[in-house]
Amino acid sequence: MINRFETFVTMMNKINRSIQIIKNKEMEDYGLKGSQVMCLYQLKQHEDGVTSKDLASLCGEDKAAISRTLAKLEEAGLVSFIDNLEGKKRYRTLIKLTKEGRTVCEKINEKIGRVVENSGEGFSEEEREVFYRVLSVIAENLERQV
Repeated sequence: MINRFETFVTMMNKINRSIQIIKNKEMEDYGLKGSQVMCLYQLKQHEDGVTSKDLASLCGEDKAAISRTLAKLEEAGLVSFIDNLEGKKRYRTLIKLTKEGRTVCEKINEKIGRVVENSGEGFSEEEREVFYRVLSVIAENLERQV
């Protein structure tokens, strides 16, 4: 059991480290940091807009980290806050990609597609489905223990 723990933690750390390096390297072209990728990706998936609270949940980040990321993305002209009700707190307003943000996201999605495709080399579609199903169960099991 201890050996399984060691292998699991070591492999997860290696995967995470590799993902962070790839995200940072790929985002240099846009003057962005790897930590901003998931926000942009999720905003592209929710083109009608999403609140920062929902974005934090979608990205698996805390609200403070999302707030800092959104401030940088807004400063870069990639996102805008849409006030849809008077007096609404900023964290409850909808956030959308700007035109420039959508253009950047399209380029980022191409890079993401290549990375995901390359990381899955050697797997059949069935093996890939099993892998993601098992990974999801592990994540849910660990979240219940937190």
